Amino acid sequence: MQERNGVKEVDFEEATEMLKDRGVKLVWLGSEPLDYIANLLELDTSKAVQVHPRSLIEGNNEDIDSLKGSIFACYHGNTSGVVVKALKARFGIDSYSLKGGVTAIVGEIF
Repeated sequence: MQERNGVKEVDFEEATEMLKDRGVKLVWLGSEPLDYIANLLELDTSKAVQVHPRSLIEGNNEDIDSLKGSIFACYHGNTSGVVVKALKARFGIDSYSLKGGVTAIVGEIF
């Protein structure tokens, strides 16, 4: 794990271990279906959820507290970084951003 601009980032290997050992979830912030992303990353869909970034930043998600410790993922790591920073600032929720996003792992997905 490393911290960049106040955001805790984890690479895919660290994320995989956290998903397995700590029971945290991967929160997909993109528009592709969750099962597509889970398949690309070889993850069990039960360990992932899909949420629109705006609902998190605005606090329009009633299960927001359940996302503590989660790993947020987007395409390149930028949106997830903004969301992680906003959740910490607005709601005190500590979480992680997937470093480089999905494209750092599997390349461009569209």
